[in-house]
Amino acid sequence: NIFQTFSEKEFQDARKTCIEAILHTDNVHHFAMVKEVQMMYEVTSETSDAARKLFQKDQKSFPTKDITELFRQPDTRKLLTKLLLHTSDISNCVKPFRICSIWATKVLEEFFLQGDAERKAGIPVQALNDRDKVNRPNSQVGFIEFLAAPLFFAVAKVLPPLLPCAKQMVDNTHTWSQTWAKETKPEPGESEKASMEERVKKMHVRYNECLPG
Repeated sequence: NIFQTFSEKEFQDARKTCIEAILHTDNVHHFAMVKEVQMMYEVTSETSDAARKLFQKDQKSFPTKDITELFRQPDTRKLLTKLLLHTSDISNCVKPFRICSIWATKVLEEFFLQGDAERKAGIPVQALNDRDKVNRPNSQVGFIEFLAAPLFFAVAKVLPPLLPCAKQMVDNTHTWSQTWAKETKPEPGESEKASMEERVKKMHVRYNECLPG
């Protein structure tokens, strides 16, 4: 029992922290969390940018003394606890593509099974749950573009050790776009391909903005 040496108050505080972190894996809190991280960066941009530049030269330098003091603040510690659990929860998109693809297939199948149940019950099938209509590679580009990327790009600015994760996410987006172009039937038109290329290009731009100047 890792809590056996805790006082009653310490145990209650730890329990509350765990519950809050777990509840914040619900995507209903996602965009609020993105804003919190963005706000934390804006308030500490000078310190965070300096730490990020130093990290590029010496990875062992992180966290710096100033960053450590920042992370010890109670509100920041609570945010980081929720943040690390939530990023882990949606981290399939920042893993090497082979693993990313396996998990994407499993998650999509879970959605499709819900869609099958909705269809069987005679109720409208939600758009992302229809196995006959969802374009799998395009759905993953969309997931990364609209949900994962805003969070991981924001996180990378305050936690530079996660920059490689953000880079892998961008690479996975590119691979998903190539899979989309090869597997989609009928074959996408030139305007659709150009639109997809533009979406991927914007991801690269946003990643580059995370790198120290």
